[in-house]
Amino acid sequence: MRILATCAAGTTGTGEAQQLRHAAHDARARTEPWRRTRTVTSLVPERMPLPAPRPHHPSVAPGLAPCADGRNERSTMTVATRTVRIGSAHGLHARPAKLFAQAAKDAGLPVTIAKDAGAPVNAASILGVIALGIEQGDYVTLTADGEGAENVLDDLADLLTTDHDAA
Repeated sequence: MRILATCAAGTTGTGEAQQLRHAAHDARARTEPWRRTRTVTSLVPERMPLPAPRPHHPSVAPGLAPCADGRNERSTMTVATRTVRIGSAHGLHARPAKLFAQAAKDAGLPVTIAKDAGAPVNAASILGVIALGIEQGDYVTLTADGEGAENVLDDLADLLTTDHDAA
């Protein structure tokens, strides 16, 4: 009856042959560090405690902005939304997307663009705009926050409805 043993190196064998395989594995582990096997224990606890919530300043209620005369006033932020149909013959590929993203960046307001009912992306990000895969005839929704948002969306809508691929 012969008994086979499996070693840590993944070899099976008996007697001297197995000892030779172990020695060869140990020698390789010394000269090739990636062959070493080790157990790493984590020093991070399984669940980190959440930080304590920050208290609001006592003189300013949440959602209110302090005025110069000490009163609290609701801050008004204008949010504008526009739905536009894409006019470029090949959609928003690299060149039209670059023009649009640069215009959104130059606007100085946070502007987002969303295709149909999809998630909005930063309009100033050319990669985000190209990743939407916008083709000719698709509808996109532009949203801008801040003073002058309507004018910014007018300019961006003009860019999107123009056919930049016309010869």
